[in-house]
Amino acid sequence: MPAERAAKVAIAVEFAALIRTLAECLRLFHRSDIHPYLVGALIAAVSAAISVALYFWMKYRAAVAVAAAAVVSLIVYKIAVFGWHL
Repeated sequence: MPAERAAKVAIAVEFAALIRTLAECLRLFHRSDIHPYLVGALIAAVSAAISVALYFWMKYRAAVAVAAAAVVSLIVYKIAVFGWHL
């Protein structure tokens, strides 16, 4: 897969993670503490912004690396905050 296309897919995955996290915040808004979800949304939003900037600077591989690091960091954060159960 060409680096530019991989960067496009990676950015789309980051935005999907951001939308999913924000949707969970809205779902739980009145029922529980949403702080951990807001931190996850912040991680996804910042990494998406960095990836988009790198994409526009034509640093496609770096954009993919940031997106991959964001996914890994979101998984590690989820395990650290909520434990192993899904």
